[in-house]
Amino acid sequence: MKKSFVIALLCGAVFAHAGFIKEGMEAKEQGDHQKLVEVYDQACKEGKASGCYNLGVVYEQGTGNVAKDTQKAMSLYEKACDQNFTSACYNLGLMYAEGSVVKQDFNKAKSLYEKACEDDDDIACNNLGLLYANGAGVAQDYKKASELYKKACLSENMYACSNLGFLYAEGKGMGQDYKKASEYYQKACDGNLAMGCDNLGLLYATGKGVIKDYKKASQFYESACNNNYEKGCNNLAILYAEGKGVNTDIKKASELFQKSCDKGLKVGCDNLNILNSPHK
Repeated sequence: MKKSFVIALLCGAVFAHAGFIKEGMEAKEQGDHQKLVEVYDQACKEGKASGCYNLGVVYEQGTGNVAKDTQKAMSLYEKACDQNFTSACYNLGLMYAEGSVVKQDFNKAKSLYEKACEDDDDIACNNLGLLYANGAGVAQDYKKASELYKKACLSENMYACSNLGFLYAEGKGMGQDYKKASEYYQKACDGNLAMGCDNLGLLYATGKGVIKDYKKASQFYESACNNNYEKGCNNLAILYAEGKGVNTDIKKASELFQKSCDKGLKVGCDNLNILNSPHK
């Protein structure tokens, strides 16, 4: 998840450099991207880290009539990160983790995420947790991952809440605890994270950590599906096909399997074939 313009996110930067921020906002509103580049470039040359960061975002996104230049964006992020502008550190870390712009380097991503996380950047903390959970660039450490997820979740990062719930559900880095998993999935779902809703639905469908309730499961799956989460659509389709928590509706099940299949979920395609099979 890339961060967008700091002018809309970081009030401190607005107060610190109100002049160029105001100019930048005016240029953006007027669609004058060349002026936008000039304003941020001048701010960057004057040593304002937020100017370098914003200019980096412009070049990375190729905003308006500005040619996309990811190498220039990286250079600007590095300059801003060196001045402890942690949003730039995060974006740079993401580039190294993804490896689409620069050679993939999880060690560099880790260092950059750590720098941003230490400054309470919740997205960086969550991404650093993912590196530890997957053993990417670091020794796999679920306990460390859970600590980072918890820190990010406390900052209302819903992905981190869902990830923490997953560790509790799987018993990785801690004792297996479906009740705690349900609580973190609920928080993520309440925060409109479709994945959290789908995971919570699965707990209700299986009666783990909560009383088994197919109707509630269907509601959570539906919420996930309505937010374009293909697994939610597939799981809801199964309930319609089997008449669990909802009235049996083969047509509805077929539509939902098709939706999940169209979004690239192979199991959704397989289930659709099973539903349409004359030998089912």
